[in-house]
Amino acid sequence: MNTLTETLFTVLEAVGTVAFAVSGATVALQRRLDVFGVMLLGLTTALGGGCIRDLLLGRTPPVMFSQPLYAIVAIATSLIVFLLAWYWRIGFFGHMVLIDRVNNIFDALGLGVFTVIGVRAGVAAGYVFLGLLTGVGGGVLRDMMSREIPMVLCRRVYAIASIIGGAAYFLLRTPLQESTAALTGVILVFSIRMLATHYRWSLPRISEDQQTEPKK
Repeated sequence: MNTLTETLFTVLEAVGTVAFAVSGATVALQRRLDVFGVMLLGLTTALGGGCIRDLLLGRTPPVMFSQPLYAIVAIATSLIVFLLAWYWRIGFFGHMVLIDRVNNIFDALGLGVFTVIGVRAGVAAGYVFLGLLTGVGGGVLRDMMSREIPMVLCRRVYAIASIIGGAAYFLLRTPLQESTAALTGVILVFSIRMLATHYRWSLPRISEDQQTEPKK
């Protein structure tokens, strides 16, 4: 593996860690958690998916414990988000719609990055399905800890975006340079999430107004 590709993936992992930490910390602030809760939820969102992946692959302890740099980055990012919200607390809670939109951007970026990283780690270990798990795992833990239905189960084409981006990276990594395939996968996931948010794309679901009486 050439040095440029390894550098790219290091940068992507750092970007994904910061993006998911911001997402987790923002959700924690919306739930009115204290500073410890904000840092814990930011850390869980950023590294939870990778931790689950490593445990399934039999890598113990998970990388987040053996190489704590990314954990430190996630905690520091979450603390910065808390301090900014504390300084701007009146404006923060008065602009929740805008905060939610910004948070959605960070979440989409983190999803794209960790989907590609998960597929790469899975391929190296002989598995492919770990891309989706790595991408959504941290968010699932975040939502469960904040007593919400995980976004992957109800948010607009959340898991589908991860699957499509991960598949694109996997299929393009042989004909193209791996760095190009990785960036394509990340951009694809991010773009699908942004388009789904803008156009309100959703998978079919049954709502109360769609219920009909069973035929007798």
